Amino acid sequence: MPSDHEAELAAAAREAQERLARRLPLLVSRRVPVRGLTRGPVTGTARLRLADSTTVLVEAVVPGQLGRVLLALERHRSVTLREWRRTPEGLEVVLAGVPGREAPRLRVLGPDQPD
Repeated sequence: MPSDHEAELAAAAREAQERLARRLPLLVSRRVPVRGLTRGPVTGTARLRLADSTTVLVEAVVPGQLGRVLLALERHRSVTLREWRRTPEGLEVVLAGVPGREAPRLRVLGPDQPD
């Protein structure tokens, strides 16, 4: 049985995901540009910075997709949020403007703040 502290942490994580789920449709409809991708606090994660100052912690659904996004940003391509979806694993965003056969899909782990 989880402790009270663990239950509080799980509830806070669910609440953060729900806040993001309410915010993502607006970000997608406005086609908010991605302004940066920096290393996250854990291996395999990254901070996705958007033009409206939103920063979220993400991981690639398919290995190598974070590198593709970073390369597109380094080459000054216009990278935007194309769509979002709810999956059994959590929230995902699909990016537009990144060269390749498939659009990158990133799993949103939660909100974050740049260091």
